[in-house]
Amino acid sequence: MKKSKIMIPVMTLGLAVGLAFANTTTQSNGWINLNGIPTQLDTDPCEGLNRECSVIYQDDPQGRIFEVYTDMSLTTRKASGVDTPYVIPGTP
Repeated sequence: MKKSKIMIPVMTLGLAVGLAFANTTTQSNGWINLNGIPTQLDTDPCEGLNRECSVIYQDDPQGRIFEVYTDMSLTTRKASGVDTPYVIPGTP
């Protein structure tokens, strides 16, 4: 009887761990080309559809505008709902 009482929490823990890894969708904040190196954004500023996302870093002394891509291959632009670049705090 004691074994069955111990097994239920162990099985529950195993199920929880298994489900944590079951989600196969990859969510990405977006990627930019930073001096020839694919760099993932810390946040996802891109919202909406019908336009292409771009970002500008608030403290970038060069004021560069970066196109945002869906993955590190930098081939597919990420969608946006606005024409203007999203402003991200910090520097690239």
